[in-house]
Amino acid sequence: MCETADQPTRCPRIERDGEIGCNPHRIMELLNDDDARAVYLFVEEPATVRDISEALDIPQSTTYRKVESLTEAGLISQLNDRSRTGTPGHYVQAMDRVSVTYDDPLRIECTCNGNVLYCEP
Repeated sequence: MCETADQPTRCPRIERDGEIGCNPHRIMELLNDDDARAVYLFVEEPATVRDISEALDIPQSTTYRKVESLTEAGLISQLNDRSRTGTPGHYVQAMDRVSVTYDDPLRIECTCNGNVLYCEP
């Protein structure tokens, strides 16, 4: 786990759209989804969709959808593309830590490489 800064910084991705953006409401939806949350927690170490599916006893088609959603939300990242020889892609958590504070206002903090970022939906 990385060391974190004393003062969190507002996430710069909140103002962006698309793949490089941040959608706090989508992150909350995923963290509230039992299967998506299980997938996120499982990929602390790199894993393939097949590994995830078998370990969590989730259908592979569901696992693909959860992995895609978590990747789009920026919570996990793909380490490699599927190769021509059939080597499958591996996925891993993109954040060292994600925490949600349900105070007023709701706040999501993500720690990545020692930097603490936050957003308030």
